[in-house]
Amino acid sequence: MKTNRFLILVIAVFLMLGLAACNRSASSGPTGQQGAESPSQAVPNPNEINASFATQTAVAAEQANPQPTNTQAPAAQPTTAAPAQPQPTTAPPKATQATQPQPQAIPTLKVPDKYTLQPGEFPYCIARRFDINPDQLLAANNMGKASQSYPGQTLVIPQNAKPFPGKRALVSHPTKYTVRAGDTIYTIACYFGDVSPEAIIAANTLSKPYTLQAGQVLQIP
Repeated sequence: MKTNRFLILVIAVFLMLGLAACNRSASSGPTGQQGAESPSQAVPNPNEINASFATQTAVAAEQANPQPTNTQAPAAQPTTAAPAQPQPTTAPPKATQATQPQPQAIPTLKVPDKYTLQPGEFPYCIARRFDINPDQLLAANNMGKASQSYPGQTLVIPQNAKPFPGKRALVSHPTKYTVRAGDTIYTIACYFGDVSPEAIIAANTLSKPYTLQAGQVLQIP
């Protein structure tokens, strides 16, 4: 495109030079010729006409060959998707096994100086439990065989008394026992004879007030 414009300009220059030469020879008259035109009727300068013609020719050529313009829209830049963020995974909670209460150590049976009767207990039950002669227990508390006892009564336990005559255990153990309606740890202790309520509490990890339910199974040491 630039080469075409250059050629057009070269041609226009040659045309200007040629026209200037022709006009110069035609306009120059013989020397001393009369009737020359006055300055007010002077013919326009041919060089200016040729320059104007060359300029118009160049403009026309440029209009005839317009420069191409880049009207294409810029290509869309590919977008890079952001990497997916890893989702935190929550591990399912581990199943926890219910911890079974561990049985407590069975306390050593000790003979106290005094003992308060609980509901369901009576003097012969206490004599069998502490391995003392029941007659000596009754005598120490001014009681006879026909005397009545009651819950909350405090008995004096004689020390160095004779052992209980006969078999202390009424039911063999260790074993399991199913609670019946109305049972307490004290009545169950008397049922077995030589088992203390404290031993039943420890073997079954019971806590106060030691309430039992019918059908409940207890371990008897």
